[in-house]
Amino acid sequence: MAAYRPRRAAATESGAALLIVLLFLVAFGGSSAMFIWFMNQQQARAGVRLRDAAASSLAEAGVHRALVVLESVLPDSQKPGRTWRPAAYSELLAAGPLPGRFTVSITDAPDGGVVVTSVGEAAGVTRRVRARVSLTSPALLTALYATSVIRLEDPPAATYVLPYLSDMRDRPWVHAAAGREIWFATSSVSVNDPETPFEVAPGPVDRPEVPGRAPRSPRPGPIRLLLARGAELTVSQAHQRVAIDQLRSLGIHLEGVVHHTEALPELPDVDRGYYRSRAAGNTANARLNAAAGKYAGNQDLERKRDSLYTSTEFVQIQEYLRAGLHPPRMSGVVYVNGGLVLSEGGRLEITDGALIAEGTVYIKPRAQLEITHTTATRLLPGLMVLDNGSLIVAEGARLRVHGLVLASRVFDVLEGARVDIVGSVLAGDRGLSFRNTAASVVIRYDPAVLGTPGLAAAPDGPVIAWIASWEDSP
Repeated sequence: MAAYRPRRAAATESGAALLIVLLFLVAFGGSSAMFIWFMNQQQARAGVRLRDAAASSLAEAGVHRALVVLESVLPDSQKPGRTWRPAAYSELLAAGPLPGRFTVSITDAPDGGVVVTSVGEAAGVTRRVRARVSLTSPALLTALYATSVIRLEDPPAATYVLPYLSDMRDRPWVHAAAGREIWFATSSVSVNDPETPFEVAPGPVDRPEVPGRAPRSPRPGPIRLLLARGAELTVSQAHQRVAIDQLRSLGIHLEGVVHHTEALPELPDVDRGYYRSRAAGNTANARLNAAAGKYAGNQDLERKRDSLYTSTEFVQIQEYLRAGLHPPRMSGVVYVNGGLVLSEGGRLEITDGALIAEGTVYIKPRAQLEITHTTATRLLPGLMVLDNGSLIVAEGARLRVHGLVLASRVFDVLEGARVDIVGSVLAGDRGLSFRNTAASVVIRYDPAVLGTPGLAAAPDGPVIAWIASWEDSP
């Protein structure tokens, strides 16, 4: 018995060791299987991501292909590409190691732009992107565009033209363009003088104003000028022609002049029907209409729900606002069938909208007009003056605008006035397009003006294709 017990104990210990080894092998095998499964899953996911990225890249390539055609000529043709409206145009293209294709379709949008839909396909994966593209005049690449003459006169006339966003300094935009002349009527006016202080208010994508804290003013740099062939730089009342180096010696901060080989691009056409429709659907000012109509005894205005006004109705609204019975504020797109006068010392704010007038807009002395946007309404124009109307900012008046400012004739800023624009200015007068007389004008160019709806480039002129919005779609 004494010899048997040790052998049984040894056998028991051997069995336990074998069990431990088997358990270890099972655990190791399970871990290995899990590791192999995990690596297979990672490899499969990496493959899916690769194919997904390839399909997305092909879809984006289709959009950019469409932009190139829209700005140039049709594929395999010399006809203008702006008319290209394919239902399903495809091209084979490799995305890295994967072969694939993109298919593009283009349709017209109600605001005058186009919608580009591009489908990318790679290794069985499909991705789709949709872009709203604005086809507009190259004139909108200019911060201050004058069909004929820009005239700067009488100190302390100060003009500042600079980018609104700090990351767009190297983009292909021009500070000022003139079709006939840039006229420094006196040598003591300043242009982008970094030593002369100036004030700016927040733009559409800036943080709101903080009470008691003035917004930080950007530092201006030298400006780039674009002149049509035959246009001149002149000084003094005698229109003495000068070279750019002479202007620099007078303290004018210029970077250079680009002489256009032909005439400047034409101003875009305004689809007034589009903006009349926007105003007709804007009921945000219905309560103001009712109160102002009751105050003036105008039943038509009292019952008005929309924001499409006659000149008389707009005068009656101003009279009601001047009485102090309502904040001087309107919203959305406001359209006036005629010109308008903002009364002396009066004030009007339009938020998240635009003011469109079929006639001269005259901002009387010490009056204030503000048209501001948020990020959601940034593409809207600010102020458009149609039907050979002028935009006049009188002595001591204030004009603050987000978005495009368009004057069919002259944009005239008089002594002591202050203008702050985040967008661009287009002035179409054939004699004198823009004049700053002893005033302060700040224009911060916002490339969002390229996406302004309701504009159409001249039928025979060049176009700029600009992506106003971009989204992935199923």
